[in-house]
Order: sequence, then structure tokens, then C-alpha cells
Amino acid sequence: NDPHLKRLRSLPFIYLSPLLNEKNFHNPGVYFITGGRQVGKTTFLKQFILHLLEKKKIRPDNILFLTGELLDTHHLLRRTLEQFLNTSSFQYLFIDEINYIPNWDKTIKYLADIGLFEKASIILTDSDSRIIKTAMKRFAGRRGMSDKVDFDFCPLSFREFVCLKINKLKPLCRTIIETPLKEKIPLYEKEHNKLMTLFSEYLLHGGYLPAISAFAIEKTIPQGLFNTYIHWIIGDILKFNKSEHYLFEILRGITTTYNSQISWNSLGKKLSIEHHKTVADYCQTLEDMHVLHIQQAFLEHKRTGAPKKNRKIYFRDPFIHHTVENYLNPKNTMQAIQKQLNNNAFVSAYVEAIVVDHCKRWAPTYYIKGNKGEVDIALIQENTFFPIEIKWSEHIRSTEIKQIQTYANGIILTPHKENKNIGNNTAIPLIRFLIHIDNHCLVV
Repeated sequence: NDPHLKRLRSLPFIYLSPLLNEKNFHNPGVYFITGGRQVGKTTFLKQFILHLLEKKKIRPDNILFLTGELLDTHHLLRRTLEQFLNTSSFQYLFIDEINYIPNWDKTIKYLADIGLFEKASIILTDSDSRIIKTAMKRFAGRRGMSDKVDFDFCPLSFREFVCLKINKLKPLCRTIIETPLKEKIPLYEKEHNKLMTLFSEYLLHGGYLPAISAFAIEKTIPQGLFNTYIHWIIGDILKFNKSEHYLFEILRGITTTYNSQISWNSLGKKLSIEHHKTVADYCQTLEDMHVLHIQQAFLEHKRTGAPKKNRKIYFRDPFIHHTVENYLNPKNTMQAIQKQLNNNAFVSAYVEAIVVDHCKRWAPTYYIKGNKGEVDIALIQENTFFPIEIKWSEHIRSTEIKQIQTYANGIILTPHKENKNIGNNTAIPLIRFLIHIDNHCLVV
């Protein structure tokens, strides 16, 4: 009877998150799940509760779901939890959008200190990743003994979308994940064109399930979905006592300088905002809200970023990018965007952002500014960094890859279906790369 689960039955695809099988959630502890608005966190919680009832045979009176939007004070939260929690049996507590409750952390810390969480799994969600950064300071020693207590709920990766839409491609995706990138996969080359068609769809709706479902049914993304998502962004910005006018200007500034190296000061000069620190603060807030990725320049000798140098700014998902474009200019309808995506030069910006997002989900990434040019991504895996250049075009000019040719382990991602050696580097199908790294590991 739950409205979220009832709505799922009418959709063409039903996604089941791997977090449904997360064993840590069955240990006592305080767990955080963060992710952008409309990404499916609430639906996941409802699916997990159903899983507990049907698969784990947990009694209903040992499960409590609350939404932070309906609790006005942390005192009300404390009273509600004290009535529910006991130490006689293991219990599951879910609080969705916890940050809506002022001073919620006081109640969680207090109940942990008096021992009410000793036989309970407490799962809290929020759309602002800063909750994790602050919680780690507030709840030291109170999170439980599990090896992992913080989780990101991301839009569907390209691999997840492929497997959701065409079940028969799951074995191929497993093979791609398990096979080093330089090894040949004949079946991949056979299915490359089909995967490219799916990637063209992914460029339209990204990994957001409402947009994926709408596109499957209507072959477009309705204006109402764009409106819903941008209203969430505006609402959260206002919640932080910020200005919608400034938000509009900053988003416009980001789109006009997209894929370019830029400083906060130079971005601010394009706007009416007087101080560059205000621009930086808004962009950092949007990154914490899972709207943006901010990519720093790479310091090779330190294997870290250079916070004082220019950075590159990306939208985290194509659907977010389309939503923002529509907000800035209502004439940018889905039909107009579909026409633009026929232009390879226009598509390249989206493709680069998708690769950055897929890499950042599991590894630190930066961009390289060298003496001979730029490299799009420096991906850090253990003590090694991999330079990655994205060339979404039929032909690659030697002048465009001078910098990455200075590295022996460079990877060039292309729209082609086969691997190819280019000087010191290996050109690899971008589609295959995206699927391969969804296992959170890069094996060349």
C-alpha cells in the first residue's frame, strides 16, 4: 500500500539497488546515505523495508520509518524514538531527509550515549553531503563497529542503465568488467553499435530513473520533470539562506565557461556578484547538493589537487545539465536538446562530464595542465595515476594529444569499437571503459 512502491508497479523498469544486500545495515550502528534530489533514496528505503518484512521476516513493530520533513523539532524526534526503541530485540530505524529537523544531531548523539542504539540499525538519508563531513566529527565512537557506515546513492551508471533496459547484456557487462582494457573482447565489438545507441539515450536522460522511465514511455522528457528537479535545487539553495538570483547567475556563468579552466575570480567577473568568495561558496554548496563536480588541477609530485589553481566545473549528470539549461532558457526544450546532441562538438562536453562522474564515484580525479597542453582526467588508483584523454570524434589530431603522449600509461577514450595503439598510449572504446570501471577498479 505504500505510495512509492505502488508507483513502481506502473513503471517500465524497476531498479533494485545493490545496497539492498548491504550486510553492514544488519549490524548495530548509525549509517548515512547521501545522494542528490530525486535520485531514489526514499524509494530505496521503502524497498529495503519490504525486503526486511518479506525476506528477513522482521516483525513490523521492529521497523520505524520517519520523514524529517514532518518533524518540527529534535525534541519531538527524541520523544518519538524513545517510544520506539528498546533493547529487547534488534530494530531498524529509517529517517529520510534528516537535515530538515533542526539540531537533529543532538537527539541522535544523546540516544547513542544512553545506549538505545546498542541493538538497532539507524539509517539516515539526506541530499547534502556535508552531513557526512560534520557527522564524522560529532559522532566519533558512536557509529558502530561496521567497516563502512557512509554510502553515496548515485544516479544509475551507464552499466546499470544498460543492464536495467536489456537484461541479455548483463553477461557481456560482467565480461567487460572482468577483462583488462587492453585485451580484445569479440562479443563487445559485435554489440558495440547497440551499446552506442543506449549511450545516446543516456546522454538524454542520464541516470535519473524518473527521466529514464518517462523517456521509455514518451520518447521524451516532459517539462514537468525539469520543473520538479529545478524547484528542488532552488528550494535547497533558499534553505541555506542563499539567493535564487545569484543561483541563476552562477549556473549561467558555469554553462558559458563549460569545459574550460576557470578561477573563481574570473567566473565572478562575468556576473553581478561582487566577491569571488561568494561564487566559490555557491559552487561548493551545489557540489555538496550533488549538482556539480569541481575538478582541481593535478600536482603530479604530490599526487593531489591544486586548490589555488584554476578548476573545471561539470554537472554530475546529463539530466541535471538539461534541467539547468531549461531553467536558464525555457526555449531549451527536450526537442531542442535532442537536435543539439546530433552535433559531436556539442556532445563532447556531456561525454567528458559523464566520464568524470563515473571516475569520481570511486577514485580521486583531477585534470592535468602541462607544458604541451591539457589532459582531461588524472585518475588516482592506489599509488598510480592514469592520464585519461577523451576524444569524441572520428579522427584524432596529433596536436590534440601532445600532453598525454608524454606519459607511458595514457588512455585515450574514443567512440570507436576497437582498441588501437597511438604512440605511447592506448585508445580504448569509451563505452567499454565506462562499463569496466563500474566495478570501482581500473585494470589495464
